[in-house]
Amino acid sequence: MDLLSVLPGFSTKPYTHIIPSLERRQITTVDLITLDALEIAKRARIPPADVRRLCSDVIAVLHLDLGFDQERLGPDTANGDDVGSSSQRQGCLVLRPSTKLDLSRWNMIGTLDSALDALLGGGIPTGYVTEVVGESGSGKTQFLLNLLLTVQLPRPRGLGKRSIYLSTETPLSTARLSQLLEHHPCLSKLPAADLPSLDNILSINTIDLETQDHILNYQLPVAVSRHNVGLVIIDSIAANYRAEYAADNMESISMRSGELTRLGELLRNLAAKEDIAIVVANQVSDRFISSLDEQPHPLTDRESPAVSSLPISRAEGGTTEPIPSSPAILPSPHMEDEFSDGSYLMSHPVRNETLSLSHQQRFFTGWGDSPEHDILSPPKNPALGLVWSTQIACRIALKKEDKHVSSDIVPFSTVGNREAPQREHGKVYPTPAECGRADAPQKTDPENRPTDIAEFPTSIDLPQTRKRIMKLVFAPWAAGTAATAENLASDEVEFEIWKGGIRSLPIGEE
Repeated sequence: MDLLSVLPGFSTKPYTHIIPSLERRQITTVDLITLDALEIAKRARIPPADVRRLCSDVIAVLHLDLGFDQERLGPDTANGDDVGSSSQRQGCLVLRPSTKLDLSRWNMIGTLDSALDALLGGGIPTGYVTEVVGESGSGKTQFLLNLLLTVQLPRPRGLGKRSIYLSTETPLSTARLSQLLEHHPCLSKLPAADLPSLDNILSINTIDLETQDHILNYQLPVAVSRHNVGLVIIDSIAANYRAEYAADNMESISMRSGELTRLGELLRNLAAKEDIAIVVANQVSDRFISSLDEQPHPLTDRESPAVSSLPISRAEGGTTEPIPSSPAILPSPHMEDEFSDGSYLMSHPVRNETLSLSHQQRFFTGWGDSPEHDILSPPKNPALGLVWSTQIACRIALKKEDKHVSSDIVPFSTVGNREAPQREHGKVYPTPAECGRADAPQKTDPENRPTDIAEFPTSIDLPQTRKRIMKLVFAPWAAGTAATAENLASDEVEFEIWKGGIRSLPIGEE
């Protein structure tokens, strides 16, 4: 068992009677903190109560080792003599003052927007790989173009350095960069000597995966050291991998996973060695929710206190034979006081979703942990899967969500019958087929007064039906708080794209 190698100071004295059994069954520390205690007890043939206490103590010591304190600690834990009484430790975790991150030691590239900078903990730091993920039209490229200019500004808003832009899809839009310099309220007011220049942006096009690998492995490190580069952008990281490797072939997916691991190691080492910020854009795909997610969990269903089995069946010889269900596991009255939450019970394997990827991905993809938003914006999965998610330090999700539009406003694009009359606030408008026709019949309003078709355009000005949201999914340097006088959101900020770049919107802005 690797417990002492992971936690050398852990006191194993209270558990000497069960550790040999755990070693014989090759139970690891990871198993103790991830698997169900009853499952471990069955495998090692030891009392479940002892396993529960051991798992609880291991988790408590891991929290202490990571720099967290608890509001109420056991008397022996304070002096470090014994950590085997975690059942007495209750309360929430508190970060030690000495463990809190000192953001002043990070070099940041700001966004020139106070709310967005507050959300990101000051901006995009050097030394890490940051991902900006979102669907098409969510504003990824606009955000990256803004960074290409702000990195040239002096500290603290920038680094006073050049940048490299690696494009895998479309070339760098120099016309858009010039527009940002002209219309951005901060950049347009700078003196000519301090104004960012397009000459300080090195652009490289990578047409396929082979070219991309050659540039990243050989040309990029040399260019970073020679040209005083502080920012490297790859837009997008998924395009060439999606084109090269098929998503429906297990061998292809395995090869892609190995390539992504090597790519992540290369980018992380380069960012740390040269103290530069590496920002990559990533694409998304639709996530299809499993039907199991909509079924009630047996442990949380008030009407089903016992663990029941699902109607699983197996096919043998063309017939369907139901699999016998295992007996229900009822809570023991002797253990109810100690483990009142009943979490020592092990549910049916099909229903045990806690450790499944479909359950956990909502917390690191950026979609799925805000049910009120997912009603308007279907969940997405960042491209390249879980393997790539482990290679980055920060993920910023840019989401598009549908706004609520008044039911008495019906735009042309949402009407199934193209010949149906269009109504807005009780008025009757011409259909798209009738607009522009000289012989089109006149429409009338509810009071039967003649209405001239020429007064109405071919489309109606409606409130914007979509909004853009920037969400900080995870980052080691930011607490995920963007609370300002204008925006009180906890981990996301609504923003818009305009001719001056991107800017945040106050809450309630339409």
